[in-house]
Amino acid sequence: MSLIEKLLPKEDHFAALMLYGMVFSTCFNGYDAGIMSVILADEQFIKYYNIDSNRSGIVATIPWASTGLAQLFVGGTLAGAVGRLWALRIALCTMIIGIVVQVVPNTFGVLVFGRLLTGLGFGCVYIASTLYVAECAPTRLRGSFVGTVTQFGYQLGTLIAFWSGYGMSFHKHPTNIAWRVSNVIQIPIGIIFIIISFFYIESPRWLLEKYPDDTDRVLRTLSRLRSGTPNDERIQAEFHELYASYKYRKEHAVPGYLGILKSPALRKRLLYGLYATGLQQVGGIAAVTMYAVLIYESLGWNSGSQSLAINGIQSVLQLFIVLVNTFTVDKYGRRAILMAGFAIQSLALLVLSILCTRFADNQSKPAAVVEVAMLFIVGLTYCWSNGPVAPAIASEIFPQHVREKAFALSLLGQTGCLLALTQPWPTFHDEVGQKSYWLLFSLNVAAGISVYFILPETNNISLERMEQIFGHLDYVTAGEIEQEKNEINHLEKGSAESIGDVQIREKDLSV
Repeated sequence: MSLIEKLLPKEDHFAALMLYGMVFSTCFNGYDAGIMSVILADEQFIKYYNIDSNRSGIVATIPWASTGLAQLFVGGTLAGAVGRLWALRIALCTMIIGIVVQVVPNTFGVLVFGRLLTGLGFGCVYIASTLYVAECAPTRLRGSFVGTVTQFGYQLGTLIAFWSGYGMSFHKHPTNIAWRVSNVIQIPIGIIFIIISFFYIESPRWLLEKYPDDTDRVLRTLSRLRSGTPNDERIQAEFHELYASYKYRKEHAVPGYLGILKSPALRKRLLYGLYATGLQQVGGIAAVTMYAVLIYESLGWNSGSQSLAINGIQSVLQLFIVLVNTFTVDKYGRRAILMAGFAIQSLALLVLSILCTRFADNQSKPAAVVEVAMLFIVGLTYCWSNGPVAPAIASEIFPQHVREKAFALSLLGQTGCLLALTQPWPTFHDEVGQKSYWLLFSLNVAAGISVYFILPETNNISLERMEQIFGHLDYVTAGEIEQEKNEINHLEKGSAESIGDVQIREKDLSV
């Protein structure tokens, strides 16, 4: 399959074009995360807010407190109530307000409030965008679509952020214009997507849950999404799965948070979701990314804007390396990509840890070059392995009646691992020094081994039949069996009534 056929499959070219437009929403998230790596190293920003290692950790991680709130309740509830697209629009507007609050002249407390607003929007954007892509993507390409849209968009955002910050770093204006303008640049990205989103169609799976009596609308939406007609066999087959699953769940399943709490099977699956999203951050990539400029400076690359330039070059490479995931995740499966990724990251962190321990004084330039190369390898590998694969798994393992809530709750695994590593990292690095990378090496080794023993494979299984991998009868098959039983009972009842009628007539004749 050629590059064009892979990115724009013939039978799903409309869905592909629409889903790739979602890159603007994830790009907005990526820019916000990436620009803070630059701003935290800005001398004027540091002086303006009296930033020390403790405040640096607060600025970097406080958004994840409100992101956790989005994951715990707000994001899933919003996506379920108003739909994936309107949830995205509302979330992006929240982020824009948070950015405006951050850039106006203010105190450290107001800055933190702005970061909290941004984090709330960030969490809701991530939830709604990932759900939308997972529900609209064709089964055979779902992993690559989710991974490409979420990770490519995120990396595009960090790329724009790093180079915007690099360019603005040369402007030393007394009004602190450099870091303020760098932050504001991301607002047009969000506005562009909000405008584009009004040309989108809503997820047919959400439409069926929200408007079950309007099946014609759902079928028309699915047909348009799949670039076909309602009579196409492949579209009829997918619609049958959607409707059969819905009919069975309507009779036997409890929706929402209560459904998760009441079902032992769903509680167990939630643990898988928490574990899957935790894999995205357990290796410490957020700490490496958020404090990348500071890390490069600590390794001896502190002349002028060297550290910013290195970070910018890495962001360019990371953008295109995401395509490795695009062409492999649906071919080799989620487990294989994750294990390969953690193995490569572990090896790179082992080399980095040895060199940082041996040349802790940063006096060896060759060692410093290799250290930066190892950090490049870690970042690049993350972009095609645990970065895009983790959200793909968590967004596809839950049934439709609880998907948005369960997926949002699953992301607490991501947030928990991120906060546990990112918040204390500046202080930990100050106290332990270059030996701190041994911790990241150990975590990546443990994560890779755990994938082999814990994680099930979800590749090439439709969302409606995902129960199969957890040892249960999927809702489609269960619905079909129940329908067959109902038809048999109806026929038997009809036969019994016919026999009764015959007996009555015979009795009347005998009289």
